[in-house]
Amino acid sequence: MSELQISFDGRLYRYGPGTVRVGRSADNDIVVSDPTVSRKHAQLTFEADGWTWQNAGQSPTFLRGQPVARFGVADLADITLGSPQGPAIRIQVVPDAVAPVKTELAGPALVAELAAPPPAAAAASPAPAQSPAAPAAPPAPGYPQQAPGYPQQAPGYASPAYPPPGAIPQPGYPPAGAVPPPGMPGWPAPPPPGHLEMGSFFQTLVPVKSWLHDKGWRQGLRLLIIPYALLPLIFVQLFSMSGNLATPGWTYGIYIAPLWLLAFWYMIRPPRWRGLEVGIAIGIVIWEFIWLHVVTIYINDHFVGRHLSLPGALIVGYNEETSKALPVLVAAALLLGIRKKKLDPRTWMLMGTIAGLTFGVIEQSIYTPAALSIIVQYHFAQAAVLGELEFAFRVFVDGFQHAVWAGISGFFIGLAINYPRRRIPLLLLGISIPAVLHALNDWTLTIFFPSVWFTVFVIQGLSLLLFLGYTLSAEQIERRVRRNPAFRGQSILMERFSEPGAAPGT
Repeated sequence: MSELQISFDGRLYRYGPGTVRVGRSADNDIVVSDPTVSRKHAQLTFEADGWTWQNAGQSPTFLRGQPVARFGVADLADITLGSPQGPAIRIQVVPDAVAPVKTELAGPALVAELAAPPPAAAAASPAPAQSPAAPAAPPAPGYPQQAPGYPQQAPGYASPAYPPPGAIPQPGYPPAGAVPPPGMPGWPAPPPPGHLEMGSFFQTLVPVKSWLHDKGWRQGLRLLIIPYALLPLIFVQLFSMSGNLATPGWTYGIYIAPLWLLAFWYMIRPPRWRGLEVGIAIGIVIWEFIWLHVVTIYINDHFVGRHLSLPGALIVGYNEETSKALPVLVAAALLLGIRKKKLDPRTWMLMGTIAGLTFGVIEQSIYTPAALSIIVQYHFAQAAVLGELEFAFRVFVDGFQHAVWAGISGFFIGLAINYPRRRIPLLLLGISIPAVLHALNDWTLTIFFPSVWFTVFVIQGLSLLLFLGYTLSAEQIERRVRRNPAFRGQSILMERFSEPGAAPGT
């Protein structure tokens, strides 16, 4: 049986055959609290041919300065995590040792452990007879006293107490810069006092070369920071001479929408997306842009009066929520009819938020000119403040509100497509909940304006509560629906057409 010894941060860990997990998360066996290390960075597994290191996270592992994903640990390995200059770990396999499940030593205990003779060797034979020998040279200042029977290290070490140049310093070894004792071959002469290699100093503090080869640059969130830091300045440069007041609404609406989408993604947690889902999302965006200008605006203009009453608000609510739900429903129905494929309701919930964000960006680009014209026409502070707040509301909140309502519809559409027996009730409920909330939001803003406290705490608060509730329990609701016989089977309407004499539900 091979014992695995891991030295990190002044501690020695010992493991028997099994699995050892390494990472930043507190539930790992070896916890490395460094931001460049993945939460579940890697694991060491005892297999038929010995111990194997296997990366499990996105951050790389470096062995002798080269990135590796998997390697076998035959004897001794010095590795770094995250980058060549990252946290250092020494891994050593000690064969034919009876290892406990886990032993952790630190500080003086670790030095004593390294200095003690191996138990197996001590028990195998009695101590040899003492013979006179020449006195050993005293250790140099800063070097620990080498105990008798100190175990030999891996090949390539000049002495068990003194690692070769370039080796990663470990607990129990002399501090960096200590003068080696007389007679130690292969050690370079120490630099003169005050000497400093500027190249090495600069490369250590500004490791540009290692940055360029670091795989962390490929992580989406890091790359997203670059355009989001530069885009506002680019907008100012490109559109500073534009005379169209809708231009700022378009530019900053498109700038904010991906941030909301990222937040929705982490709240909804849909299954992994591939090319199919991305293509559907692009199709929903295109549909929404065309449908809103051709149908939605026409209905609002011709069937709703200038002063918004409650019936008029309901028309607006159902009209706009149907506009957002329709492309999601069509995409789900086509995917089921043509490819016989069903997606998780959480995927359709996220598709709904995409439709809502698209709707909100288009709508706020229509309304922002009126908000900005207040600043242009009225030359006093209160009007300017109201105009700026109206613009900010449209840019930051409009898309979010529409996405919250459309996300609820998308979830019910996913249930209706996957469980056709209650398809019609599910679709009606999925459209009606956000449509009524939408109508009450617009109507209360009209009758209570300029005080919006009722709308904020009641209507929008209820909308957020429902949306967040569905993001938390979407998987649980879908599981309950799947187990409920009332939702399984064909549509009740289709049963009546196909089997007129049969009783519903048979």
